[in-house]
Amino acid sequence: MKSAIKTIALTTSLILVTACNSTAPINKTAITAINQEKFSQFHQYDANSNITLDYAGYGQILSASVIDLGMSDRYRITSHTTTIGTHLSSNPKPSTATEANRFYYDSYKDNPKMRQALQVIQKNMADLPNKINLSNLPKSELLAYWFNLYNVTVLNELVQQYPVKNLSKLINEEPSFFDKPHFNFNGNQYSLNDIEYNIVAPLFNNDPLLIYGYYRGYIGSPNLLNYPYTAKNVFTALTNNAVQFVNSNRGSVIDTHSTRVSSLYLEKKNYFPNFEEDLADHLQSLVIQEPDKDQVVQNLSFSIDNYDITDILGTDVAYGGGNAVVVDPSIVALGWDKTFTTYGNHLTKAGTVSPLRREILQKITQKYYEANTRVEIKDLPTKESEDK
Repeated sequence: MKSAIKTIALTTSLILVTACNSTAPINKTAITAINQEKFSQFHQYDANSNITLDYAGYGQILSASVIDLGMSDRYRITSHTTTIGTHLSSNPKPSTATEANRFYYDSYKDNPKMRQALQVIQKNMADLPNKINLSNLPKSELLAYWFNLYNVTVLNELVQQYPVKNLSKLINEEPSFFDKPHFNFNGNQYSLNDIEYNIVAPLFNNDPLLIYGYYRGYIGSPNLLNYPYTAKNVFTALTNNAVQFVNSNRGSVIDTHSTRVSSLYLEKKNYFPNFEEDLADHLQSLVIQEPDKDQVVQNLSFSIDNYDITDILGTDVAYGGGNAVVVDPSIVALGWDKTFTTYGNHLTKAGTVSPLRREILQKITQKYYEANTRVEIKDLPTKESEDK
């Protein structure tokens, strides 16, 4: 018999836990061999629980700050180079410059209240394992929680660092940002990689779809969604995110005799026991076949990467000697200006940018409006919690 419904409200109501605890026995999956006691406590869940976590505050941040660009259209920007008189440090990569969902990092730069709000959300989310027993949650709720904690931690770090253009140092330094301890759960230190590889992966049998739930801040990583993961949406959202990534210039490009793929997969070998064979099968299962094309994933080349941050303006400084003026990029989400050419008194000009950046902004705007009128992906294979 279940206990009475109860509500546990955390500080500032950023996360609300509601439901009733079940007395059913806890289920466990395989435990990692590394530091068994430290991680095994998070490999438990309650299959009969109906506890839910509410991410209202985090959802408001995502809804207000993320531009969903939808499916890739394989667009390549004009390959002209930076002209004399500009202060741009580098040129975007032509094939991926207009891909990946974007976050309004620039709007947080001079707004300490917004930065503080994100910090509080991240702190309260990270403190949840110290306040409730996560083993009382259902499996899908756990997965959504770990994805959200991982992604809000990355967002919080990049908001504090911004403006920064390229995140390769964040990825490649030793130890990397993802290897450093960021959390204290019940007296133990944990990193983002601990969450991915030592907590979530064993709990879900190293399912490769997990790869696409982790936002890493750069264009070549899986998308940050404009809404939080929840127990109800997590498996469908993961599949959709996987399809969007694989069928984009930042994920895979299938040629006649070979396939260029993201170098991200080199970091994800743990998900593929027979690495190239299993990865090829995985990618093939997600490829949307084009009519009259025999698209076979084969002879993999890990040659695609883009470590530019997923912001809007590309951290470009003022463009010297041009008149390509754009307005505050937040107009994209609010739907005020589709072409970046008409201005009203209620719009704030963000300054001048290079013609190349202007092309990127125009394309991002176009894709935003297309994505928001496009029918969502349907009839994709989804995995329900009981299949995990």
